[in-house]
Amino acid sequence: MLKKIFFFFLFSAGSLSAQQLSYTVMLEYSATHTVSVGIDLKQCCAPTVTYQMPVWAPGAYSVTHYGHYVSDFHATDTKGRELHVKQVNGDRWEISKANSIAHISYKVSDSHKDSTSLYFAMANIDTNFFFANGTCLFGYVNDKKDTPSKVTYSFPIFWQLATALDSVAGHDYLNFEFKTRTFKAKNYDELADAPVMAGGRRFFDSRAQMFNDSSFQTRRFKDGKATYDIILASDKPFPMDSLEENIHKIVHAETEFFHDTPFDHYTFLINAPSHMISEGLGALEHSNSSAYLLANFPWAVFKQYGPAIFSHEFFHLWNVKRIHSSLLGPFDYTKRVMTTSLWLSEGITDYYAHTILTRWNILPYRSFETGIGELINAVKNSKAANTKTLEELSIAESDFDLTNALVFYSKGTLVGLMLDIEIRSRTNNKKSLDDVMLALNAEAKKGKTFKDNELISKVEKISGLDLQDFYKKYIAGTDTLPIDEYLKKMGVGRHVTTHTEEGVSFGGSLTISESGELVFKKIFSGSTLEKAGVLVNDTIKTLNGEPISMEKAMDFAQHLKPPVTVDFDVSRSTGIKHFSVTLDKPNSSTTNTKDFAPLPDATPLEVEIRHGIVGKDY
Repeated sequence: MLKKIFFFFLFSAGSLSAQQLSYTVMLEYSATHTVSVGIDLKQCCAPTVTYQMPVWAPGAYSVTHYGHYVSDFHATDTKGRELHVKQVNGDRWEISKANSIAHISYKVSDSHKDSTSLYFAMANIDTNFFFANGTCLFGYVNDKKDTPSKVTYSFPIFWQLATALDSVAGHDYLNFEFKTRTFKAKNYDELADAPVMAGGRRFFDSRAQMFNDSSFQTRRFKDGKATYDIILASDKPFPMDSLEENIHKIVHAETEFFHDTPFDHYTFLINAPSHMISEGLGALEHSNSSAYLLANFPWAVFKQYGPAIFSHEFFHLWNVKRIHSSLLGPFDYTKRVMTTSLWLSEGITDYYAHTILTRWNILPYRSFETGIGELINAVKNSKAANTKTLEELSIAESDFDLTNALVFYSKGTLVGLMLDIEIRSRTNNKKSLDDVMLALNAEAKKGKTFKDNELISKVEKISGLDLQDFYKKYIAGTDTLPIDEYLKKMGVGRHVTTHTEEGVSFGGSLTISESGELVFKKIFSGSTLEKAGVLVNDTIKTLNGEPISMEKAMDFAQHLKPPVTVDFDVSRSTGIKHFSVTLDKPNSSTTNTKDFAPLPDATPLEVEIRHGIVGKDY
């Protein structure tokens, strides 16, 4: 009874003014793998009312049809009477004679195992945990996406809930079973772009003789004018101090790169179970948040892959959420998005996700080498990479072929590296891809988008270069990527053999006598010592006029480079003999072959380009 009364309270609490919607999401029965959604429509009455669920989600691009997970769709008037509902297609409902419409209600089912998209674009509804992308829960009325709204989440009292929407004070409710929190959105785009995560587990603590509630692991930090929240759900403790430090460095680096912070508050929503619940790990970007499915591995393992994911999603705040094709906003949620520009949105973003980590000393340079090596192998071993252009792979993202998607990111990242090197090398490092991204961001801040067929022209205008040949070969064409040739332009090679010589050789071996003096144990054949007449059992008394010890001899042999002229006195049975000898051979030499390495013969320009891309110490 209490729940029924409360359900009515939620739907009836305060009629909203005209041009506002009020959504309610009931999470109390998540154990059934469904949630209930209700909408107050008293201000949206019309002879016919339509309700549209989105076909796709921004950032995920794939055609998912979120309406397929909607059931028990009902509409009632102000007297509680059922109105006639017709489902026009899988994502759209039409309500007739709706002049007195009051409510719409429906259920949303768990969808996180749907193969048409990745986990973080779907809904995971379980007994102790709930996650949903906004597009899974909410539709819009009468094709109006500019209507402001409020959404109230009702959930078990021992749960916590997090979303990036601004909360509405004075609307929270609490009793002994459940509680509510209310948030607001200025339009449907903002509502759909706000994922939500909730959960908790109540257990009886026998030692304390009371019930305890497990909760999210959280951290909050400030950087510049903005506040950042890290909300992590897991079934075991996570090294949150290390995570916060890592994310903070990434946030600082990328806001410093763009000289811009397009939000006041940002939220990282992370689901990190200790067991795999999906085939793929990753994340999805949003305007002031990002949602992640990661694994609660030990930190030594996690830090090998986690930072690049955080770096990628955070960079999207500028590149795609702000800088984007006209086909990616304002959004049409009813049809497949077919844009050829995702090589910029995703490939260039992933390029910077890797290089910013080394340029700002967040990860060692080995991470860049390993990452690029893996990308090269992925492209080399993929048929699609050699038969489909980057623009074709951009369009194919909406088909959600995982094989093509992985190739698209690999090829796109390498082309981003090549494009940056192309601009830097042809302008003597006076211009770079950095300049392109900063200029595009400056335009986007003014609300400017670009048409797909204008993109390469904009890059040419900013860089001052004719890039048509590059574009036709590697973006609009399927030419093999000459990655080794481009790496050479930044003074880096693959399979580089290096020969290192250290110290100088005395031309013989030494031993310590019973009296603690250094004695020549062996004289090498053909050495300058042999030619000078030094004999086995000669005892060294001084070296360059100073007393000698084994430590001094070792230090001398390890740190000087041949040729070196030395003066030393030896004692033998016939007396003291003085020698002046030029030592011309190294004490040791090492030959190594590395998969990646800076080239020792790189030109000053190549070194400057390398430093500009991955950092001055590489």
